[in-house]
Amino acid sequence: MARFDFGAGVADFVVQPSDGMWTVAAGAVVTFWDAAADGVQYTDLLDGAGSPITQVTATAYGALPRFRGPDGVTGMWADAGGPTRAWMDAHSITTGGTAGGSVQDWLNVRAFGAAGDNVSDDTAAIQAALTACPMGGIVYLPAGAYRTSAPLTIPPAVTLMGTHTNLMTVVGLVDPPCYIRPLAGFAGAAVIQLLDQIDGGYTTISAEHRILNVMIDGTDLEAPGIDGIQARGNIQNVGLRDLTIRHVTGAGINTQANGGFFPYSWRCHRVMIDNVGWHGFAVQVMTDITMVDCQAIGCGANGFEINNAANSQMIGCRAEWNRGEGIHITGDWATGAGSGGILIGDCSTDRNDHNGVLVDATGSPPIQIDNLLTRRDGRNDGAGGGGYAGLAVDGATIPVIVGLVTCYPGVDDNGTQVNSPQFGARFTDSAYVSVAAGFLHAAAAGWSDGGGNTVLRRGLNIAERTGTTAAPVDAFAPPTDVAGNLDVGGYLAASSGQSAGQWNIWAGQAKALNLGAAGGGIAIAEGANARMNVATLVAGAVTVANTSVTANTRALVSRQAGGGTLGHLTVTKTPGVGFTITSSSNTDTSTVAWVLVEPA
Repeated sequence: MARFDFGAGVADFVVQPSDGMWTVAAGAVVTFWDAAADGVQYTDLLDGAGSPITQVTATAYGALPRFRGPDGVTGMWADAGGPTRAWMDAHSITTGGTAGGSVQDWLNVRAFGAAGDNVSDDTAAIQAALTACPMGGIVYLPAGAYRTSAPLTIPPAVTLMGTHTNLMTVVGLVDPPCYIRPLAGFAGAAVIQLLDQIDGGYTTISAEHRILNVMIDGTDLEAPGIDGIQARGNIQNVGLRDLTIRHVTGAGINTQANGGFFPYSWRCHRVMIDNVGWHGFAVQVMTDITMVDCQAIGCGANGFEINNAANSQMIGCRAEWNRGEGIHITGDWATGAGSGGILIGDCSTDRNDHNGVLVDATGSPPIQIDNLLTRRDGRNDGAGGGGYAGLAVDGATIPVIVGLVTCYPGVDDNGTQVNSPQFGARFTDSAYVSVAAGFLHAAAAGWSDGGGNTVLRRGLNIAERTGTTAAPVDAFAPPTDVAGNLDVGGYLAASSGQSAGQWNIWAGQAKALNLGAAGGGIAIAEGANARMNVATLVAGAVTVANTSVTANTRALVSRQAGGGTLGHLTVTKTPGVGFTITSSSNTDTSTVAWVLVEPA
């Protein structure tokens, strides 16, 4: 075999550690090892002249003089006496391990000793590859099941990538494994941890981590509270894509504060959280998070626990069969210039134990919900009821703006349990809620005003149903029915209008009804039992049949065309029958117009 060259290169002023910026102090004594911690020291080294040495002393500039490593060794862990070791590649190898001198930016965990055989503990091998990977590089997991006993830490700007992600593991489905599968005795807070600058000891802000095409399978975990992915502190611009986290005993993804800072600006695409012990997505004060086509199913608490996510988006996400709320928008969203709301668009819920979506957040930025589909929520352990709804806003001081929401009730997939939810949409003790349109079908009531709301605005196009899906009872409102008073502060301008009901004008002024344009007028239909028409006197009298006449009816008559000898006109009413117009001249044959009005 051959010895490979190390040292005396520009890159050796800064060797490759976990953050890409591990420097060597001037005059430091550096030893070399086969592991990131403990392990066996390499003592079979040769200096530039070919003489045996066991360690290397850095120059006054912090560089390592050229030396040769042990026979066949292409990389070693450098130890300069600090708290951590750093990985150092030989100059004369390529990614494939042959001469050439290119930088390794695609590291296969198998080359670091990972077996992926669903038996061996691959923690050290995978972590060695992650730590050795330069910024911008990729650590590759070939197909296999990789067992771990402790958290894996992904350094900043490093990508962990597998062959593909399994969305679920279901008996009978094609299931080629690409798993990280913790052992039963796993010890640690999370299967994968992302560390900030404080905990990771990095010289720069922790950012740009990537996890692609991987499943975290916690089926064998025994200790409670172990998260799939955990991030604490200022960890920015993380990308998660085609990732599944299942059966961990804590949260699927858990972001937390550290040193007064929170994770920031993550992008999550096609992330599946399946049957974890706590919340699926536990997001705390995450500004600028984007979640697209993410799903939380069967989680032990809420599917999505969003505690302040200013200027964020949830698009096309799903929450199903979770033990708490499907989507919970909660916490203090603040009132300052840096605060902001969230857009929830084209999302759906199904068979969550509590509400499909619950908003109880405080603050001043608006929460915008559009095209929300809720179905069979409020399961309540199969008992239904409980005051749960497809969409619930309860005690929210934050404005909630809803464009379109639908609710469809039902029971479990096998036809058992009680029809739920109790309400399609329910609003209680909230500052401002506006719902523009919807189709709300629920067991007890489609729309429910629980009281205590400062402003609750219901749009013109909201239909309701109650009962089961097989025998619904419709409560469809007419197109312009707002199910209450429509209070317009200002002018109501309409190009045209129609009404099938009574109009009331309560203004106590002379011009309560004002036809303000020249040529404007009032038109009243004529015909049988109409309130206006004409009649012709015969021998000075005419009787008009009209069942709308009451004892209080005011009959206004006027001569339209004179005939015969004119006389004075009088009216005699017979309520429910009609009225007679009589002239003081029995030869009066005039044509007379009449209008009937009632006192208010």
